[in-house]
Amino acid sequence: MKISTLKLSALLAFLLSATMSMAQTTNYTSIGIIGTATPGAWTTETGMTRTVAGGHDWAYTMTLTAGEAKFRANNDWTVSWGANTFPTGTGSTQNGPNIPVTAGRYLIKFNDQTGVYSFTVAAAAKSSNDAILKMALAPNPASGSLRVAYELPAASNAVIEVQNLLGQRVQALAPVFQAAGAREQQLSLAGVAPGIYLVQLKTADLTQTTRLVVE
Repeated sequence: MKISTLKLSALLAFLLSATMSMAQTTNYTSIGIIGTATPGAWTTETGMTRTVAGGHDWAYTMTLTAGEAKFRANNDWTVSWGANTFPTGTGSTQNGPNIPVTAGRYLIKFNDQTGVYSFTVAAAAKSSNDAILKMALAPNPASGSLRVAYELPAASNAVIEVQNLLGQRVQALAPVFQAAGAREQQLSLAGVAPGIYLVQLKTADLTQTTRLVVE
């Protein structure tokens, strides 16, 4: 049985479209950033965090040195993304160039479908505040509600909020003035989708941020 040229062309176009569609919806197990600008150089990648369970957006905040970097999937070079623009661009998986990185601390965002990435200057880490405020989350992972315990070195307003990895607020408690000492508050997680979040505690002079997993 003969197949007309028109029908054959239509069939090939359909198969090509289906293949491209499948490629665009690949769900990668992990996405990492690697290169001389990262702590692991070209040997060990730094894993990024998926911002929404099952989604294609990834984010991570870290300090980079002047150098080069690429994004790659599943801790392997089979699929990687690169481009020659910084701090934003669209990475190519077809032997894309290394991304030229300027030294600094950045919130790094990447989409594994489009290849779009951005490096946004982030505030310097305040590790000393962690030892002062001693914020602890329980349980973690959590669902339903969360207990936030901390210590205030002096009387102050305490502000607690939950942010997604893009820095957007998704839940918060009203500011409350508290005396110095060990304190805690209960935070409802109702309506917060499963995923990775940041819980931020702010006082008049100090800020501490801790990672939270919502199930």
